[in-house]
Amino acid sequence: MQQIRLFAAAVAACFSFFAFAVPAIAGGLQPQTEAAIKAENARWADAFARGDYEAIGSLYTNDGALLPPGGDRVTGGSAIAAHFAKGYAGAKPDTVSFSNYEFYGNDRIVTEVSDAEIRDHVGNLKYRGKQILLFLKEGGAWKLHRDIWNDYAAQKSDGR
Repeated sequence: MQQIRLFAAAVAACFSFFAFAVPAIAGGLQPQTEAAIKAENARWADAFARGDYEAIGSLYTNDGALLPPGGDRVTGGSAIAAHFAKGYAGAKPDTVSFSNYEFYGNDRIVTEVSDAEIRDHVGNLKYRGKQILLFLKEGGAWKLHRDIWNDYAAQKSDGR
C-alpha cells in the first residue's frame, strides 16, 4: 500500500511539472509580449516599405544574423543593412506583410514562425514564403537575433 502511495505521489509531481513547463515551451506567451513582437514586425515592414535598410539593421541584436536560403550567414546590423541595400539597389521599395503567426517563448526570448509575402510597388506578388525569427529582449527592447526564411513551392498554372 505504501508503494502505491509513493507511486501516486511521483505521478502527481511529474504531472504538475509538465502542466507548468509545457506552456512556457509551446506557446503560452503573455498577450503583451505577442503584441510587442508583432509591433517589431510592423517596424520592420514599415522600414522595408520606405527602403530604409539602415533602420532594418538597427532592429537586430549586435550579433543578429540573417540565414538566407542558399546564401552565407549575414551577421550584424551594418551587414544586414548592406545585404538588403544591395539586394534592392535601384528598385522601388516593396511591401511585406506577415501572417499565420505562431509564438513560443517567454518574457526574454521568443521564437516566431510565420508567413511572409512581398509585393512590388503596384501590388504584384513577388515572393511568398515562411520564416522563423528568434527575438531576444535586450536592454528592455525586443530585437531580432536570428532570421531564417525559405520559399513556398511555386503555384502551378492550374492553381495547385
